[in-house]
Amino acid sequence: MKTFKKIQNNLLSARAVSVLGPKLYASYIVNFFANIPEILRAGDLRPLDKSMQMVAKQFCYRSTDFFFDCQFCDEHLEEDSFAFGSVREIYIRDCYFKWHPPSVYSRARTVIDLGANRGAFSSLMTTKARFILSVECYEQYVPIIRHNMGINNYTSYAIENAFVGAGGSLADSNCQRLKIDELFRRHNLESVDFIKLDIEGSEFALFDSTVWLQHVNALSMEVHPLHGDPNVILESLNGHGFIYAIADENLQTVNDVKQASFIYAWKNA
Repeated sequence: MKTFKKIQNNLLSARAVSVLGPKLYASYIVNFFANIPEILRAGDLRPLDKSMQMVAKQFCYRSTDFFFDCQFCDEHLEEDSFAFGSVREIYIRDCYFKWHPPSVYSRARTVIDLGANRGAFSSLMTTKARFILSVECYEQYVPIIRHNMGINNYTSYAIENAFVGAGGSLADSNCQRLKIDELFRRHNLESVDFIKLDIEGSEFALFDSTVWLQHVNALSMEVHPLHGDPNVILESLNGHGFIYAIADENLQTVNDVKQASFIYAWKNA
């Protein structure tokens, strides 16, 4: 059932055509049907993602073109997931801007990508941002991020190979530890327009001390309830004047915080 829900959300949508363009979307459809047996065996869309790596490089988000090199990512990383999966989630499903007012994206000039992975979100934000700080715990992703920023001819960025927060599923990693306010100081960030967070459960520790929220205008975060209580996050956001929306794993808005997979928060201008 989840696989077919993903097909509906990722494949059969106007956003897919808009993001991919007619030619790449046609290839997407052809590769889907060619990989149906493998998709059914795997129970997910990874076989489709793997088949798209050779053709998926240029995308369009809200009428602006940019690059994210799926083939380069997959050739330089030995993983059981593929770069086009990030395309589906971040560009087609629009998981980080879906429930924000349009002005949040259009005004995002200073951006932190916390949990940057291959740099899919950082690549997207080259369409708007004047400065992007990409933060990633695993060192092997650093040259991948750098490559994807380079093919966008984007130079106003920095990469931190660091673990931010505490706890979560990455708590045993060996990279340097940084607090979020240290990131602000190291990069002279007095105000941040947008923070994207996907840090596998260590996000809860960021809300132990929330002075940093005074300097943030909007954020989107993936929530991992196995590692903490989302109510603590919502209380902190409310206390700092944020409006917020909660979405479940299907990106449908919900009122029950127990169903939270994503939190979207912003301040009125």
